[in-house]
Amino acid sequence: MGVYSYLLGVIVAFISYLMYQRYANQNSSIILKPAKRYDYIIVGAGTAGCVLAARLSEDPRTKVLLVEAGDHMGYFTRIPLTATAAQQGPNDWSVRTTAQKFSSFGLWGQSQILPRGKGLGGSGQINFLLHGFGLPDEFQRWARLGFRGWTAEDLRPYFVKAFGTVQSEFDSDYCAVDGVCPGAKAPMKLKMLEESDELMSTFKQASTSLEDNHTLFRKPAATVRDGSRHASLDAYLKPVLRRRNLHVLLKTQAVSVRFENRTASSLYILQDHRNLDNIFVNKEIILSAGTIKTPQILVLSGIGPRALIQRLKVKLVVENEYVGRNFHDNMNMPIFVSIRKPISITLSKVFGFSTLWQYYWKNSGLLSFPPVAGMEVRNSSALLLFSMGTASERLLRDLSNYKPKVFRATFPFYNDSSKEGFMFLATCIQPKSRGSISVKDPSTQVPPVVDPNYLHRFEDVKCMIKAIRRAEQLVASKPFQEIGARIHWPRPERCLAFWNYSREEQMGPTSFKFNRFKSSPEPKPPKLFTSGSPPDEFLECAIREVAVTGHHAAGTCAGGTVVDHELRVKSVSRLRIMDASVFPSPVALFPNSVLLAMAERAADLIRKDNN
Repeated sequence: MGVYSYLLGVIVAFISYLMYQRYANQNSSIILKPAKRYDYIIVGAGTAGCVLAARLSEDPRTKVLLVEAGDHMGYFTRIPLTATAAQQGPNDWSVRTTAQKFSSFGLWGQSQILPRGKGLGGSGQINFLLHGFGLPDEFQRWARLGFRGWTAEDLRPYFVKAFGTVQSEFDSDYCAVDGVCPGAKAPMKLKMLEESDELMSTFKQASTSLEDNHTLFRKPAATVRDGSRHASLDAYLKPVLRRRNLHVLLKTQAVSVRFENRTASSLYILQDHRNLDNIFVNKEIILSAGTIKTPQILVLSGIGPRALIQRLKVKLVVENEYVGRNFHDNMNMPIFVSIRKPISITLSKVFGFSTLWQYYWKNSGLLSFPPVAGMEVRNSSALLLFSMGTASERLLRDLSNYKPKVFRATFPFYNDSSKEGFMFLATCIQPKSRGSISVKDPSTQVPPVVDPNYLHRFEDVKCMIKAIRRAEQLVASKPFQEIGARIHWPRPERCLAFWNYSREEQMGPTSFKFNRFKSSPEPKPPKLFTSGSPPDEFLECAIREVAVTGHHAAGTCAGGTVVDHELRVKSVSRLRIMDASVFPSPVALFPNSVLLAMAERAADLIRKDNN
């Protein structure tokens, strides 16, 4: 037995050594104790931070530190269909907004929960992986707002560098046989939903049959490789985690930037929520902490509104009233559509043996692509077809903070794991409403105050109503009727008074208008009808009751007001920002890919300035 035990011990030791070489050494850039000085310090290992760390560390003579508040993310963030699995867990900041005045009446405390990634990969590890290049007009708008040098044409070479293409929809002549694009050279890999997907085919046929000059239909493309999420963490950071000149510091929060004569000289960090340290920089500090954390760091560094900084008893470095302002995000209004044909994604299918077999042995099937089957844009209104027939209350209600009655009134088959159907998500891609981020305490442990001010501008409601009306048209079209499509309108209790009632009552003394600033309508009409197409007043009430965040928060350190055209923070030196907070106005549908290309360009600008 002694010989066998010895041999078994040797084998275990050998296997342990191989595992160590494969995994531990692969991530040798991840450290526990930083050096005292680096050439570049990057705050935030999200989409942009991963790109910057990889590009700036390409020169072996350059020392780069990447600081990340979170840790490694969990396994389920890798599976495209289970993107929401990490939300409200240790890998999510789970930002709660203030009580909203003009929206969110059906949510607890009238508060939205904004998922924000906390860990390697950032929000790019918990999003729905959807890819798009934005629309040319959006970048022209940036230029008009004073953020020049970031047009679609300026970004074109960086889209090609990152993705190998600027084609929003690619074909088999351009891509590999399995649909993966754009080839071996570009870091990012894209996959398009297969043409055989019947829901996408139905949506496309319906859109084409109702098409006009203002309609744009897009097949869904996603950052997926071999059935797994392939974000900037996988494409950029992971392949370089053995570089000796790159250090990655996890579970470490950036507190503030220290200045000497308005020149950034060091970064205060807090490791494991208790150990304060000060790391010096030779060239630049780049903030990539995101739309919510970046303005907080700026304010705690002394850059921002004077009154706020004085109230926090922080030394004022530069007064800038725009820090924390211009918050923008689109909202999604879910409209459930049941179908008779068994072509949607249901929970009973997801947990079936064949689905699991396809995914774990063939990297394919329902789990290998996000649950979206197309999108249509008409002017500023847009529809996403979310191909989940099951809207499980147990899985989804708390993620969106819905009150139970409102959730059940919105998703009538909330307890049916086999129901065939999908959701149209109606949205406005260029919302006019603007919110803010403020800081209420000098400690980074206290979350900033987030007020998106959703639906403050009535134009946003009208824009979403147009999208809903388009959904009505599509569902009534021949392609959708052939699969047995039927809309199930949300029926939140406080909105039922606005449904169709008789013409005599509309014209008589009981007629009324919806006061959009109240949480309940008065008075109720004496007779209620719940068939046919709902009036705009009902839709407005339902939108203000049910619509939830589109997860595209941006704009709080906008280009042209907080940073210049090269992303340098105005009136100081050696400090730049590269994350979604620099967007002066929204990017349509899927801003993550735009952010990635911007980070590629930012790396070139930084290297050019410091050579």
